[in-house]
Amino acid sequence: MRYRRRLIVILIIIAALRLAYIAWAPIDLSPDEAHYWEWSRRLALSYYSKGPLMAYVIAFFTALFGNTAFGVRAGAVVFSTAFSYLAYLLGIETSAGEKAGFYAALAVHAVPLFSIGSILMTTDVLLIFFWLASVYCVNRAVSGRAAWWYVAGVCSGLGFLAKYSMALIYPCVFLFLLFSIKERGWLRRKEPYLALLIGFIVSMPVLVWNMENKLVTMKHTLGQIHGGEGANSITSFLEFAASQAGLLTPFVFVALIYGMWRCFKYGFKEKDSGALLIFFTSAPVLCFFLIKSLHAKVQANWAAISYAALFPAAVWAFMKAYNSYGKYGRWFLKGHLVLGILLAVAVSFAAYFPWPLERAIKIGLFSRPPFNRITGWRELGAKVSDVLTELEKDSKTFIMSDTYQITSELAMYTKGQPIAYNINTGSRRMNQYDLWPSFNELYGYSAVYVKGGDAGIEPIVAASFDRCEKELFNVPYRGRLVKTMSIFRCYNFKGLKEAPRPERF
Repeated sequence: MRYRRRLIVILIIIAALRLAYIAWAPIDLSPDEAHYWEWSRRLALSYYSKGPLMAYVIAFFTALFGNTAFGVRAGAVVFSTAFSYLAYLLGIETSAGEKAGFYAALAVHAVPLFSIGSILMTTDVLLIFFWLASVYCVNRAVSGRAAWWYVAGVCSGLGFLAKYSMALIYPCVFLFLLFSIKERGWLRRKEPYLALLIGFIVSMPVLVWNMENKLVTMKHTLGQIHGGEGANSITSFLEFAASQAGLLTPFVFVALIYGMWRCFKYGFKEKDSGALLIFFTSAPVLCFFLIKSLHAKVQANWAAISYAALFPAAVWAFMKAYNSYGKYGRWFLKGHLVLGILLAVAVSFAAYFPWPLERAIKIGLFSRPPFNRITGWRELGAKVSDVLTELEKDSKTFIMSDTYQITSELAMYTKGQPIAYNINTGSRRMNQYDLWPSFNELYGYSAVYVKGGDAGIEPIVAASFDRCEKELFNVPYRGRLVKTMSIFRCYNFKGLKEAPRPERF
């Protein structure tokens, strides 16, 4: 109870600080966050690239706090806080113990991958929570509480509604039951299979929506899986491995891998179910993405779920090693622990507060990724709002862009948050905007067409209006140039002369 009370107080303080940060920090929604917010304005059974859970979570919090960055991101703080508390509970339920669970829950908030993700409303924050929730429920189920299998089924289904990589939990749990001598008997009982059925039922909205929309999600997912085929295998493998160490920091990455190894060793040697469960819900996923990276590009965040259950294991493994080493071995471990924590906290702090770092290194961070993805959108929205006001003196208007990212940001930050349209000029892959009503019937309207960089206008767009006038807008952010946008004033829409369908999913 001492650890529990302390942890609850600390988590409340951390959550409050993060809520204050997203309320007052001068950073905008990233393009993906803005796009998910667009989904929340049009609630459906599912969406082009992901399930519907993200949209409904954002809709809930924006109903409470308004269509603002705070409203969109509040859910990320809630779910990341709940995730860290689950890490503590998993420590209690396994051999790691309450002390290891306590420090594991705190460690989560220092690691850049999870710390930065806790203020960004992405599908990963939901996926990681429901992944760990499923692991926790399975552990409780095999500990003699069979009804927890059904809760695990619900959690896995909800995780699938957030991101489809949640489906990897099923083979992971099967491998755990297959290789665990103590738990193999569950393969002959009904509860795991009913849990699988429950997970399928919960995820049914995705299937129903895809049946109604020509299986576009399946086509998109297959395109993502096979994207990058033929790339340099060694290069992509090394890039992915380096990205894992970068997102976690090298010391934490090594600690988590060591915890994974100790779970494997201890689980099979001592026939410990908790250790084996953590190993089989971590190692196979990481191996899957490592192998995948040998022949295709793998995004760094895809393997985040492989670390979700490892934090209690890593702390437990460190404690075991510390107690078994002599004086100099303990000093060595202490030194690495301190360096690891300091590095993780420093990287997370720099991500939260990059302004002092920018002044110190005298490099324009905000004009470079990833910071230029979360700055300048309010300023662009204000500029587009002014242009719309000018055009509205003579006709009705609409706004559009050639990418879903810019379109979504315009929808969020243009005054009045109007409907925005993503035109297809034949050069992009399909996205959710292609499944919503287009602007093809808005004859006689004028439009503001926004493109990234110093760009020209496509013939198909120019031919659809009487005339289009270009203005180059250098987007400022706190006195700095962060991006350049091309803004076109287009008069009297006459209808698209051609409407090419996206060739790629």
